[in-house]
Amino acid sequence: HQQQHQVPPHIPQQHQYFDYELGMAVTLYDQHYRMHWGLPHFSPPLMAAVQDYIAQVPTPSYYQQYSQRPDLQG
Repeated sequence: HQQQHQVPPHIPQQHQYFDYELGMAVTLYDQHYRMHWGLPHFSPPLMAAVQDYIAQVPTPSYYQQYSQRPDLQG
């Protein structure tokens, strides 16, 4: 038996992204959404990871930081 608490079952083990990769992808995805450009052309694993991330973290802190108050230092 695999221990299930280490990796959530809905995240494929072979597709692990760095935080900055996922962050850039989420930013791009959100920009497309806001500008009504449709979905960005991501690979299915990356798209799944981005949508998982958005579902888990509705308002990323880096996004609030840059979009709302660019004059404030985080």
